[in-house]
Amino acid sequence: MTALAGEHLTDLKNAIHAPDTTHQAAEPPVRSELSQLAHVLVRYHDQIATGFGVPHTPEHGVRDAARRAAALISRAEHLLGPRPTSETPETVLAEKIRCVSIALGCGLDLLASHSPTTPSHRASADAPTIAATDTARTVLHQLSDHVAVVGHLTKHTGEPSNTASKPLLTAAVLSRVFGMDARPPVNMVPLHRIPERIPPRVGERFTEAVVGISASIQRLGNPHAPGSIATWRYLARAGAITCDINSKIILHLTRRLGELGEGRHLATLKQVASLIRNTSGKWKAIARRWDAYPAFGNPAAGLATDAGDLIVRLGRLVHADPAWTPGPRASYQVKPPEEFAASRTDVARVATVSLKAFEACNIIAAHHRTAINDLAVISLLQQQEDHPTFSPRVPSSIRQLLGLYESTEVQGAETVTALGRTIEALAVHDPSHTDEARLIARRAAAKAAPNQSRLAAAGFPTDIANCLTGAQPRFPSPPPSGRVRNSRDSPTHRST
Repeated sequence: MTALAGEHLTDLKNAIHAPDTTHQAAEPPVRSELSQLAHVLVRYHDQIATGFGVPHTPEHGVRDAARRAAALISRAEHLLGPRPTSETPETVLAEKIRCVSIALGCGLDLLASHSPTTPSHRASADAPTIAATDTARTVLHQLSDHVAVVGHLTKHTGEPSNTASKPLLTAAVLSRVFGMDARPPVNMVPLHRIPERIPPRVGERFTEAVVGISASIQRLGNPHAPGSIATWRYLARAGAITCDINSKIILHLTRRLGELGEGRHLATLKQVASLIRNTSGKWKAIARRWDAYPAFGNPAAGLATDAGDLIVRLGRLVHADPAWTPGPRASYQVKPPEEFAASRTDVARVATVSLKAFEACNIIAAHHRTAINDLAVISLLQQQEDHPTFSPRVPSSIRQLLGLYESTEVQGAETVTALGRTIEALAVHDPSHTDEARLIARRAAAKAAPNQSRLAAAGFPTDIANCLTGAQPRFPSPPPSGRVRNSRDSPTHRST
């Protein structure tokens, strides 16, 4: 609810700088909505001051600051006048203020639901956390932004209600100062730390190569440099090359399993090889699409380097040349089967590395929206330059490229899932490989399916955002020139 209130507050901040704000803010519906929002903010500060009715630490100045801010906002509420009585806001600005009030009020009710309402009721397990001093300081700091926006809007409401801006802005400063903590008691621990690059070197052991491949995959999942046509083209080619090397690895493992007498796993590996060929074909189609666009400069160094490290290590895993690098003069002689995978456990171990590389391709495919957006912006700017009098439109070729990326992402997830199941069957008695393969396959399936937050939100009868905005009619802004609209333009004459 805090995030939703923040989104509506951003919308309200933008409305402050609109040219018709002074005219709209002086209308009685806006003053009523501001009074209602001030009332919600008073309730918030009162709850912080009393610890939401839960036993709390009385020391620190945050409680006293909340109490003083509540008194200031309550005085401003009195100056703004009565709260609204209509169920539907009457202007655009009033609607924006109502959305912030509802979102904040719902959040406050959720927090208050953890505290006991009667002596016989017990507080929830989360109540002490909500009443803690650190939580009070954080909430007070967030509320200061809301109070400041109300104070700035109140300046435009006209006399005498505009005098409420002074206590509101004073309360905002008070909440922000006491809501800050120069020495946080707990330092954040970055759980997803991006590893440093590990350059490939000739003669790496298998375990060293696996560590380097894992580092490259993590770095590809957290790009730092902005994208460009040259970068996305390079990554598309890297995806195609990675799939080709993986195809060679899986075919080599299939041949080795036949030599080891493990015929029951051959059918599943051949199915995986077929899926890999389909995925490789899609990546090559994406690369051909990117070749149709002119590119200037070189690809981003970080992304290109990480993708190149992955290709080099994966190629040296299967090729006989220990210094193998991709290129027209590269040797494509593979290692002898017994050196490549001596036992069934080795087959599972090499297949797990291949699975990791496929996950890297899926990570690259998952960045397709950023790539398509970059390309669309460049295309629209080019159209505007070539045809200044025409309205630019997104070319159909870009939509086709988007479709290719989406189908490649789906195909990649299917390939990862199939290969993960095969590894589980191969290394059923070796948890070190089966657990990792199961985790990678589960990640791929989770990205293809709705996430838990979406599933949880789908369990409610109506999305909360629709309750706040969809149920209330949109009102057009008053014309800046002050002209009266034609009756044909009124909401009652619109077609539904």
